[in-house]
Amino acid sequence: MNKNYPNTFILGAPKSGTTSLAAYIEEHPNVFISKPKEPFYWSHDYPGLKRRHQMNCLENYLALFESATGQHQVIGEGSTNYLRSEVAIEEILKFNPDAKFIAMLRNPVEVVHAFHAEVLFSYIETEPDFEKAWAMQEDRHNGKLVPDGCEAPQFLQYRAVASYHQQVKRLMELVPEEQRMIIVFDDFKADCAATFQNVLRFLDLPAFAKTDFPKVNAAHGHRFPALSKLVLDPPAWAAPAVNQVRKSLRGKSGFVAKLKSNLRKPQQRAELRPEFRTQLCQEFATDVRNLSTLLQRDLGHWVDVEGRGDKVDLIEAATAGVFLPPLVETTSGASKCIK
Repeated sequence: MNKNYPNTFILGAPKSGTTSLAAYIEEHPNVFISKPKEPFYWSHDYPGLKRRHQMNCLENYLALFESATGQHQVIGEGSTNYLRSEVAIEEILKFNPDAKFIAMLRNPVEVVHAFHAEVLFSYIETEPDFEKAWAMQEDRHNGKLVPDGCEAPQFLQYRAVASYHQQVKRLMELVPEEQRMIIVFDDFKADCAATFQNVLRFLDLPAFAKTDFPKVNAAHGHRFPALSKLVLDPPAWAAPAVNQVRKSLRGKSGFVAKLKSNLRKPQQRAELRPEFRTQLCQEFATDVRNLSTLLQRDLGHWVDVEGRGDKVDLIEAATAGVFLPPLVETTSGASKCIK
């Protein structure tokens, strides 16, 4: 495999800490992460996203990694739709059979709420009320009420985005154990330092001291909505020029980061109505139960509604084996507990 080819993929789920993790490991002198972090190249079932980033051919994709040098043992990217994509993991393995994959999983109720705000920010979504957007999923699945020019209609199927069981099952079936790592966001949030060190070991990287773990990609809105819309969702007449500017800025990470910072402002998400949160917990309960069985770990607290018994049935889940502590799969094939 060419030394400049990507060998590591942080593949989702969205809004589960992947941007933070990529930023943390990129501080290691032996790690190179692409700019943009999410080129979406291998998810051929999301053609609109590939076009948005001009990822219409392998040559353009590999150009993202041209600045990597011999010192970069890990060369990676972090397209979070790869976990849900039905083709991305298989395509990556055809390209690089030795590739390593990191999946991060977060409470699906929190994910769909945060993800709605993210796709609204990106002009993929146009309905600002998440509860209304959730109710529109069936119509949108049938091709109705999809915003004009929406580049990823799959992103509007919020239930499917955060239904992890089949996504993780596909990952585990396709990727050998020593090449995959699954991180539960609860563990990442509770002890970033321990998770970070486990990731370095999984990637066979030399020891690296890090004690500061700032939040990256927190909830945000547009400081200048009209300008942001021109950049993120340009009209047809302006799209060629905007795309050319985007292409010219690749690799200029410092300038791009400053530009993004100036265009964004911190913004809190509206709270979910308690009744709607309960509905979401009930909607995801079966998938969380199946995921718990698959991972042999109780994640029932994700969908527990104020202790009223909506948790995963531990007796049922335990039929797959004894539940383990917080699970991180390592290159040795053993499991390590994040302390």
